[in-house]
Amino acid sequence: MQEHSSYDSRDFAAEEWARLAARDPGELAVAEIDREIRVGELILAARARAGQFIAHGVVPGDRVIVARPNVIEFVVDYLAVRLCGAVLVNLPWRGGNTIVELAGILDARVVVLSEDLVGQQPIFARLGARRFRPDTAAPPGPERPAARRGDALAWLACTSGTTGTPKAAMHTGATWQRQTEVFARHFGLTRDDPVLVTSPVGHAVALLFGVRFSLLLGSPMVMATRWRPEVAVDLIDRHGCTFTVAPTPFLMDLVTWAEHHGAERLKTLRFFPSAGAPVPRTLVRRGLAALPGCQVWSYFGTSECGAVTAVPLDADLAKRLDTDGTAMPGSRTRVIDGELQILSPGQMMKGYWSGDPNGRLQPDGWYRTGDACEQRADGYIKMIGRAQDIILRGGENISPLEIENVLLGHGRVGDVCIVGYPDDRLGARLAAVVVAKGAVTLEDLRAHCEGHGLDKAKWPEFLVEIDRIPHSAIGKVLRGELEDLVWAKVRQGAPA
Repeated sequence: MQEHSSYDSRDFAAEEWARLAARDPGELAVAEIDREIRVGELILAARARAGQFIAHGVVPGDRVIVARPNVIEFVVDYLAVRLCGAVLVNLPWRGGNTIVELAGILDARVVVLSEDLVGQQPIFARLGARRFRPDTAAPPGPERPAARRGDALAWLACTSGTTGTPKAAMHTGATWQRQTEVFARHFGLTRDDPVLVTSPVGHAVALLFGVRFSLLLGSPMVMATRWRPEVAVDLIDRHGCTFTVAPTPFLMDLVTWAEHHGAERLKTLRFFPSAGAPVPRTLVRRGLAALPGCQVWSYFGTSECGAVTAVPLDADLAKRLDTDGTAMPGSRTRVIDGELQILSPGQMMKGYWSGDPNGRLQPDGWYRTGDACEQRADGYIKMIGRAQDIILRGGENISPLEIENVLLGHGRVGDVCIVGYPDDRLGARLAAVVVAKGAVTLEDLRAHCEGHGLDKAKWPEFLVEIDRIPHSAIGKVLRGELEDLVWAKVRQGAPA
């Protein structure tokens, strides 16, 4: 890998655009299940969108929030942001409350929504002039990106924190580039490897190892707009996809499909690394059996650093089953008091937008992940749990406090605690433990969350009523006691 100073002086947006412009204009650029766009068309669409952004006042360094599902328009917006020299903030398209809150915190110049999906939600009226209107008339944007050094801010990777407000990890063009390059090199991918983008592009994984993979490699990008295993199979079969990365539930669904229908239509798929919710060793075994030509195993990554560990392609079965791999090139790992820490000068964020009150990023460059793990003598890492209260549901970090703050606004909720309970498919589901001030149902709580713009993944899925939320002597909620209570009721089949 090149020296850091070399990366810092390069213009990666210009390099990315040059690779795209050098491709055959008639070549497939991005495909959905029923739509496609060619390279030449994508370039024109990105320039047109960049012109609209500029007419909206976007200048280099401005933050632009893009909140879309896995659609061609996301790629158009991404390239347009790069053309403008702006800073990308990709967010889940259904997270209304988070989108509006971060637009203020980050002082975003523009917020791009999927208007056909969320345009009528009243919460977005709070965006005011920041809200992008796709019918804006403007001349095309520049033919090449505005000049930006590799050490300039390029991407804000938003990840849930213990405060309930997502933290925005600040990445330069250089750290962003290394995160993409290192993982691509691990798999030996080339332009002959169509990439299936299954995880939502509102999260770091799909952006890094889906959208940017394809643009780095010059290979077709294939979008699974909404996850359904039969749709993914159709896309893999039609386009010959060789790589996808997604959370455990996606892997479980695809493996289950292959077990019932065979792997013939999935024969081109060679790699399916998975992370987020823990990947059970039984699922890895099933995956290796149901998808015999595909490497299936877990890895560990963070929004602050990208992929941190991965299983080598030639690792034996025991390591695939029982570990999350070894440190990626350019990164080092250590375990202090059971917590995984990372040193990765080339890939590590430069800090959080709103500061780092918990001191995760140490003065010597080591980053405290807040995740518990074991590190073996041979360097292999085994993640064993969370060192904080964040709940991992289907590969997404869920902050209990964010949901609790919304539910406390319900007129019949006196007190509430959100806890996770085990689930084979998602890793965890969400339960609301409520001190009620009147009759309240699970449907009431879910409707309240929807009305406040919470992503559906953050709505409670089980309800337990209790007389009092237990606290420790220093006022901390005893979440462990509540988790035990919820799990006991779930196992008893108690009605939600």
